[in-house]
Amino acid sequence: MRLKSRPLAILITFLAILIIPRVAGQLATLSGAWFGDIDPDGVYLWISVHHVWQLIITIALMLIFNWHLGAWGFNLDNRETSLRHLKLFVLYATGFFVIQDLVLYFVASPVWIDFPLTLENVLGYLGFQLLLSGTCEEPLFRGFVMIMLYPGFTGSLNIKSVEIPHSGLIAAIFFTLAHIGFSVWPLDITRIHPPQLVLSFVMGIIYAIMFHRTRSLLAPVLVHNYLNFLLVGLNMLWVVLGQ
Repeated sequence: MRLKSRPLAILITFLAILIIPRVAGQLATLSGAWFGDIDPDGVYLWISVHHVWQLIITIALMLIFNWHLGAWGFNLDNRETSLRHLKLFVLYATGFFVIQDLVLYFVASPVWIDFPLTLENVLGYLGFQLLLSGTCEEPLFRGFVMIMLYPGFTGSLNIKSVEIPHSGLIAAIFFTLAHIGFSVWPLDITRIHPPQLVLSFVMGIIYAIMFHRTRSLLAPVLVHNYLNFLLVGLNMLWVVLGQ
């Protein structure tokens, strides 16, 4: 199904990013009874189950519109380009964030870890970031949203040699909004962290460019997973060094 109606495409994708994570959260909470006393500190299990449910629901929604998952980015097309993007990102992002966090560590602590760093918590949370964070988020925010928006939003913003599709720009805005916590009843914002929102928007643009260039989720997923793993790992390191 190709949606050329811009309002309808925006409505469907916005409702998807609004509803799917919340439904996944309810299912994760209901699933909690199956896991007994695993993860006593509540650090990694709920969020891992939540993301798995989010991926399952996203794939189910994709199949309603197009049975061929390859069309949504579940393919290895242009994998050499995808892996080249990953290598460049690992090289530059690692250097940038290590230097940034070193500066912040001595100026104003960048640490946000608020759970005990037991071996189980460290392995569980890092494992979630490395294996599930991007794997379960990119199919929704890049695969579903951008593919649904492509027919109606065919233009792009060109900055020198970099092409940012309008669909990717909208997806980045949705991705940023998804990092704001809110309650429906009463309607209220429960969590907002400006630096995280800025990073989410910038990275949302980068993920969108990668997806647009390759039409594959491979690069966005791997880069997203690596970035989250790097940022969390650095924060854990600063906690250890500060003890």
